Amino acid sequence: MFCTMLKYKAEMEGKIYQEVDRFFPSSKTCHVCLNQVGSLPLDVRFWTCKNCHTKHDRDVNAAINLKDEGLRILRLRSVQVLTSGTGDKACRPDASRSNRGRKKSTTTLSAGQEAYTVLEESV
Repeated sequence: MFCTMLKYKAEMEGKIYQEVDRFFPSSKTCHVCLNQVGSLPLDVRFWTCKNCHTKHDRDVNAAINLKDEGLRILRLRSVQVLTSGTGDKACRPDASRSNRGRKKSTTTLSAGQEAYTVLEESV
């Protein structure tokens, strides 16, 4: 349900929603050198990479890894779309603007025009 809402909100804003495999080892992979820890119990909130000695906050490290993995998937997908020759969909393959939701209420003015607000007084 939560993912569906995120997807809906992203599409409403003209953004791309990209899921990453739920078993992707985001918490136990060092985002600096990509070294992977064999086991990382849930109660361990901070850890140090044995390869590059970078100190990690588990959640921050996972967020960086998820962002990087999502971007990697999108780049891979856009390369596949570019090589298949589908035209302008290559840049944003799944993004589409919904015609539902809030309508814009702006008016474009020509040069020299001014906008006035008229207030009515109640008697």
